[in-house]
Amino acid sequence: MAGMTPDQHAVRAAELAAEAERLYQICLVDYQTNINEDDHSDEPHVPSADLAMLTATTQLAQVHATLSLRAPTAANA
Repeated sequence: MAGMTPDQHAVRAAELAAEAERLYQICLVDYQTNINEDDHSDEPHVPSADLAMLTATTQLAQVHATLSLRAPTAANA
């Protein structure tokens, strides 16, 4: 992330937001179609790895979006 310009951060934020949307759709399908067989409940289950990836991707997108709003510094200009 170091050395990226605000415009580069904006591009990366858009890429990560798109990836987060894709991961969200995967989680949504899992939630709507899967039953948690471990506890034999009727509640849908989303694998924790999917949720962890969605969370991490979303947080990274937020960081890049925030950094894209910063005014360029002498080091980034």
